[in-house]
Amino acid sequence: MPTQVPKLISKTKIMQGYQCLKNIYLSVHQKSLIPPVTPELQALFDQGNAVTVEARKRFPQGVLVENAAFDFVGSLQKTRELLAQHTPVIFEAAFEYKGCYARADVIEYNPLTQRWSVIEVKSATRVKDEHLDDVGLQVWIMANAGLPIEKISVMHLNNLCKFPDLSNLFIQEDVTDKLRSLHTSISPKLNNIFQALRSEQVPAVEVGKHCSEPRDCQFMDHCWGSQTWAKPNLFDLPGMYTKRWELFEKGFVDLQTIPEESLSEKEKQCLQVLKTGQRHVDKNYIKEEMAKWKFPLVFLDFETLNPAIPVFEGTGPFTQVPFQFSVHVLENLDATPVHFEFLADAAVDGCEDPRKKLVPALVEACKGEGSVVAYYAKFESGCLQDLEIFAPEYASELAQIRSRLVDPLPIIKEAIYDAKFGSSYSLKSVGPALLGDVFSYDRMAVGDGGAAQRAYDEYRRPGTSEPRKNELKTALLEYCKKDTFVVVELVKWLYQFVK
Repeated sequence: MPTQVPKLISKTKIMQGYQCLKNIYLSVHQKSLIPPVTPELQALFDQGNAVTVEARKRFPQGVLVENAAFDFVGSLQKTRELLAQHTPVIFEAAFEYKGCYARADVIEYNPLTQRWSVIEVKSATRVKDEHLDDVGLQVWIMANAGLPIEKISVMHLNNLCKFPDLSNLFIQEDVTDKLRSLHTSISPKLNNIFQALRSEQVPAVEVGKHCSEPRDCQFMDHCWGSQTWAKPNLFDLPGMYTKRWELFEKGFVDLQTIPEESLSEKEKQCLQVLKTGQRHVDKNYIKEEMAKWKFPLVFLDFETLNPAIPVFEGTGPFTQVPFQFSVHVLENLDATPVHFEFLADAAVDGCEDPRKKLVPALVEACKGEGSVVAYYAKFESGCLQDLEIFAPEYASELAQIRSRLVDPLPIIKEAIYDAKFGSSYSLKSVGPALLGDVFSYDRMAVGDGGAAQRAYDEYRRPGTSEPRKNELKTALLEYCKKDTFVVVELVKWLYQFVK
């Protein structure tokens, strides 16, 4: 007997089938395998919802189809009523065709042509290929359900928009012509998806590049965890993203089988480290590069917000806005580092900009002539440049800090590889590998930049209780302090090769 397929399958779920037949099959027939929504994913959902709500403000005549995500039958009926009335603008209009269910962010009626424009809102600053697939499927369902369509647009964020003027926050990009080339491919894809869903067997789809493109599959842990490859293997080699998949498709997963002639000299080096477990260190390169650094060393790390909808003066969508920093100052290798820290008590809704008090505190903490050390200094450099524009009265001091930046990351990438790095040169991989597990971020209340953003959002929210605020403040300060402290110890470790 074929497996029972739900009467209605949402466009969102069908898009999972576009990415992988196994993905949609498991999400429909083996729901117990669906992992809980992570805080990171929930934050993305919240961001998308906030952008959609903001976009609706551009259509003051709009009528919302309530509960369209949950009441399929009711939302379809309400949509039919609004369409029959030629309602000028409808939000979340619902359509169904052959078991495929879709909701449109915005549809707009043109009484002159008696046709509709479809506007899909995306929380991005450009139209991506996956957006075209998504909108193409949606419009296919709507058109086959009987909606006469004259124009299709993606409404995305405008990175030229600057707060407080949000009048140009969105750009509507006409994708009607682009979608014509996709139209004929949709029916075959859907036939393939529904055929797979009716099967009694889970589709035999091997892991591959599709597991993370265009986004990480929710079943990655399930599928990848069942692999029996020896460790370490091909996927522990750093970099070489495209080459890695080329080798994988040829069956080269085990380290012993990887043809070295296909690798660069650096890749061969990493391969040998993984095979032997013997760390590679180019002492001469480290000595040459770090001889350029100047004491006292000032270790700097920012934590930032980057809201899709800007709320701070002069910022645009996704602009990185520092709300916290940690600075350790090391006079010499034998000295105890002096620590400075700042966490803004900015209120919610942009009532106070965290940069106002952060900038003078930062200038004071980083004053002097020594090298300013930041792991992946490109990020700190960008933040400093933005701060120069925000606070012109401190522009020369901030520019001076930026001119002193040095970065241990490219030195480590060029001169060091340890098997414990795996495929990553992130601080959270490199620190524990070279310094020991005491420098791990495991079990920290705030353990990465995304968690810091979410914690700060909660911290500055008016409804957050004082005990919870104190808990969040402690966690934020501990996390940012650890970032610079780990770099201090990492740099001390590097200096053993300079003597």
